[in-house]
Amino acid sequence: MTVRLNTSMTLGLLLAVCLFGLACEDSVNPFIEEDRFYTLYGFLDTATDTQFVRVIPLRLDLNPVTDSSFNGVVTSTALEATRPVVWRDSLVHFDDGTVGHVFYSPMNVFPGWTYHVEIRRKDGATTGASTTIPVAQDVVVGKPGLVGSRLFQRVTWQNVDFPPFRVEVWYRFANFPPSLPFKQVVITYPGEKIGDQSDEGWRVSVDLNEDRNEVLRQLGTALPMLGMGMRITISDEKWRPPNGVFDPELLVQPGVFSNVEGGFGFLGSVNQFTVEWLLPEKTMADLGYPRPAKR
Repeated sequence: MTVRLNTSMTLGLLLAVCLFGLACEDSVNPFIEEDRFYTLYGFLDTATDTQFVRVIPLRLDLNPVTDSSFNGVVTSTALEATRPVVWRDSLVHFDDGTVGHVFYSPMNVFPGWTYHVEIRRKDGATTGASTTIPVAQDVVVGKPGLVGSRLFQRVTWQNVDFPPFRVEVWYRFANFPPSLPFKQVVITYPGEKIGDQSDEGWRVSVDLNEDRNEVLRQLGTALPMLGMGMRITISDEKWRPPNGVFDPELLVQPGVFSNVEGGFGFLGSVNQFTVEWLLPEKTMADLGYPRPAKR
């Protein structure tokens, strides 16, 4: 199957084939060895029902690839299930004009399960890697409090010892008439607001006043709040760069950051952790949100 990158799977492909900004060249790899056969990039994601990995055969030929055929089969096996799943091939045209093989499989992955992805060539040569999906962590939602003239609320994700990929806070509001679905505003925090490390875990401070300004910008008016919540995206334990620093000059060196056997690259996994809560009525009033209608 031939796919262009402007499809619905664009985000997954971009992350899978350019993990941490690593080069995605499939035209040549000068580090050919007898026991290395493919480069594998990708990650498994609990938030999607289809998984993607980029597979690049290692070759010595410097000429552009003109043959779209693929000499191998990609499978995945969950150690908790033991039954292998055969992945499908797609030939993807990227924005830079290059073409590559992105394999995909319609499947959900589960927290705590370990998955092994393997590429087996027709002559029996194999490349593979394993990843364990992160499991949910306990979370403590603190009480709102004033810092100067601003209202903050601290959320602590216990036993999380590495910065999340993403931190999102959402606010849900009643609609009018009440028969209509509720309205929701989702705020993705920038890097400087994703939190910091503490002895208890990863702490995120929610600036309720600043978020209110964004809510009003998106909704145009203050509505009765029904609730709020936070979602963080966490990677598996192996998805950690050397010394905890994402140094592109270091990461592009073959073999420096890889869990692939019989090849190069990296296979990781991510999970989304979620918590929801209600603000005290006084806090909502202080923020200027109308009181929810009594039922």
